[in-house]
Amino acid sequence: MAGAVKARRVVHQKAKGPIDPGTGRRVRELREARKLTQAELAGADFTKGFISLVETGHSRISLRAAQIISERLGVPVSELLATPPSDDQRALEFQLLQGETLLARGDPAGAAQIAQRLARLAVGALAPRVTRLHGRALSLANRSRDGIRLLDDALRAYRSSDNKEMAARVLFDLAVAHARLEEQGEALNLALQAEHLVNAGAVVDRTFELTLLSFLAGTFVVLSDFGAADLRTERAKAVAEDVSDPRAVANLYENLAQTRQRQGDLESALTYARRSLQAYEELGSQAGIGSAWNTLAWVYISRRQVGRASDALARAERLAEEHKDGRLKAYVLQNRAELELARGNAERGVELADASIAHPDASARCRAISRLVRAQALAKTKASDALVNAAFRAAIADLEPHGRRMTARAYQALFETQLARGQTRQANDAAKMALELLQPKLA
Repeated sequence: MAGAVKARRVVHQKAKGPIDPGTGRRVRELREARKLTQAELAGADFTKGFISLVETGHSRISLRAAQIISERLGVPVSELLATPPSDDQRALEFQLLQGETLLARGDPAGAAQIAQRLARLAVGALAPRVTRLHGRALSLANRSRDGIRLLDDALRAYRSSDNKEMAARVLFDLAVAHARLEEQGEALNLALQAEHLVNAGAVVDRTFELTLLSFLAGTFVVLSDFGAADLRTERAKAVAEDVSDPRAVANLYENLAQTRQRQGDLESALTYARRSLQAYEELGSQAGIGSAWNTLAWVYISRRQVGRASDALARAERLAEEHKDGRLKAYVLQNRAELELARGNAERGVELADASIAHPDASARCRAISRLVRAQALAKTKASDALVNAAFRAAIADLEPHGRRMTARAYQALFETQLARGQTRQANDAAKMALELLQPKLA
């Protein structure tokens, strides 16, 4: 994408056939709820005058124009073009839009309060929207299963009404919710169902498609299926050419950095990590900036650029502490442990890995990888063979739920450690396990 000159999209619009004034009212209400001006909604694709004509019922809106406008308003095309609700339902919908805006701005607790209040009042098409908002908010606020149960209810409602577009969106919501609970297998299954609906044409929203592909790529990276990750990232890069959402593009770059790092393409990993950081900075997302600095540090450690890695980790740690992001802090501690190991300070590496494992907000995946880092650092100390082997066994047990390739990575490290310590027979057994895990799993 860098350096490419994108042709400006221009949507020519002429009134054809009868005009539904209800659509214009919905555009205006949604725009005002999002606190957008007519010029901001128009962007580079329309004129402010065209938006005014649509809102006042003096111009018909084409499907292509509706797709672009719905993306900017953050609603599906089907909802934008839906039959206008009654006055009572219109008032409820305005409150619902307020809740959705709070969620988009990073206030899931406030969104959950609004959704809980509306749950007793919303009927018809608004009811599953309220349920979905409540589920997403709870999932983000406390990572509990209450959010998943509500999202399951919303999914059943949309499937029963044959609303494939909203079913795809809720499937993705569920995938994200399960991923936050470290249930990567279920997250992948749900995201693949959403992808199937997108490929079948149920959703015509390039921003959603990019977000979904980026999530799939990241999930495949976590599961160490780099072939599948590459497939989604290449598709995502093509979609990104037609998307102006900086958050989706920033997430894509971060996933590309992680994929390329795992594949050993450290030059590309560094390029994408820097692009991700730049995109998050332009977006002003402090959480994203902190995560990007941590990813950049990870790449620098792999490249043995310890000075730059240390600077990047200092920035990531400062942001994690300022914004009380314990999840990020645990990963920063893990990278600090790897950095000390790269510097030859094995005992300090063990201490930092222990701190990452013990952090109350550390994810299960973070703890598992930190156990492996701890075992590798311990092997560089004067610890006994028995103690080192026990540390590796603990790491392997924690890594098994996170995929065969991750477990194989641990056995590979164990093989190298045992070989260096003269444990030839045990090293051969570890090598066999690593090779077995790297073989394609037969159905």
